[in-house]
Amino acid sequence: MSSLRDDDDRLGFADGRLAAGFVLRSLRRHRRLAAGVLGVAAAATVAAFLALPRTYHTEVKLLAQRNLVMPALGNPRRTVPADSDAPTRLAAETVMKRDNLISVIRATRLMEEWDRTRASVLKLKDRILRPVLGAPTEEDKREALIGTLRKKVYVLADEGTVTIGIDWPDAATAGRIAEQMQQNFLEERHASEVSSIADAISILEGHAAAVRSAIESAAGEARRSPPPTAPPSVRARPSRAPAAAPSDPAVVPLQGLLEAKQRAIADLEEFRQRRLTELHTLLAEQRKTYGPSHPAIADTQRSIEAVSGESPQIAALKQEEADLRDQIRRRGGADPAAAAPAAEGAALPPVSFSRSAPDTRRGDPAAEPPLGYAQSRLKSAMAEYEDLLERLEGARIELDTARAAFKYRYGVISPAQVPKQPVRPGPAFLAIGLFLALFSAVGAAVLADVGRGRIVESWQVERFMGLEVLGEVTRP
Repeated sequence: MSSLRDDDDRLGFADGRLAAGFVLRSLRRHRRLAAGVLGVAAAATVAAFLALPRTYHTEVKLLAQRNLVMPALGNPRRTVPADSDAPTRLAAETVMKRDNLISVIRATRLMEEWDRTRASVLKLKDRILRPVLGAPTEEDKREALIGTLRKKVYVLADEGTVTIGIDWPDAATAGRIAEQMQQNFLEERHASEVSSIADAISILEGHAAAVRSAIESAAGEARRSPPPTAPPSVRARPSRAPAAAPSDPAVVPLQGLLEAKQRAIADLEEFRQRRLTELHTLLAEQRKTYGPSHPAIADTQRSIEAVSGESPQIAALKQEEADLRDQIRRRGGADPAAAAPAAEGAALPPVSFSRSAPDTRRGDPAAEPPLGYAQSRLKSAMAEYEDLLERLEGARIELDTARAAFKYRYGVISPAQVPKQPVRPGPAFLAIGLFLALFSAVGAAVLADVGRGRIVESWQVERFMGLEVLGEVTRP
């Protein structure tokens, strides 16, 4: 057979039927070659599908809405800007805080699961690099996991919802991570929205106690400076002796901050306990309806494990509480561990003092300058004390309102679930791989005919040589 020029239409693309027939007959002529290429390509596709690391996707969606009705009813004089009440503000920064990521690593035991959940390709890379770089330390693993979480986790926040999603190589671990991040987000929001008000209350109480001491001091000065001619009808009434002040004036605000931290810890523990009670009630109801292996029961149990774990917010507050105790002891204050914490919402004791001096409003010229100065100080301190008491009462109402409104501000729209199928590599990977394997087999058979540059079919004789084919003889 004669050879063909390079620019000839060897496959008969000018006629689609000729091209299709040529391809099919090439497969028959080179069955073994096509089958071999197809088998090798399909095996490579399956091997790649099994060797590539799996990626499972799950997400949790939270409802976050403003609740301006309860604060307005509880404190009508509340003048807080609307932007500061946005429940989704800084949601991504809250979830991705380093302390929260470390708590997720501890709660989900990612350090212990490092070798088990690591992909085969990555394990092979570790074996190759270990003789050169050495085995990774615990600190290296933790930093690597923190970086991986920052890459694999995303947080989307709009006007009314917060979505926390994760792509992770293990399905069960992905569900636990999403659940733990949801719990951390709610506790962080609770600490910022509720515990901050408790801090403000303790600060106001500390200032009120200091002003009260100033009132009692001014009243004592007024009693110790009687005018030369005191009317006999006015008698000094015994007053309560002021409480012993600590040696360092800075102890009073420190004690107020300590009480605030104790209130914040109690609030968070109460919030976690309430959440645990709700989950246990839900689990009991689910066990009456579903079997023990139902996914809903597994999801609820995973939520209970997340809530029962260590809370980074409570741990941070307890550390701050211990630091405040040490500062109070170093400044000579009373041992906070020996004294019971002040009852929350308890009113400050009323101010009681006696006035043994004549009333200067009567125009008594006998009033001495020290007495007038003491009375002026007393009047100013009492006005400030009344203002602090009013602000303190408003803060307490705000705290009670914030506690009651928190459960209406955040809700779970769709909880985190353990994904059933990986998103990468998925069925599409196998479909594309097998299609490419089939295409490679067909291409190999066609190239086996075309690559030799020979005429292998009768229509090529008629087209390229201009000869009429009278008959065909096949090999036996």
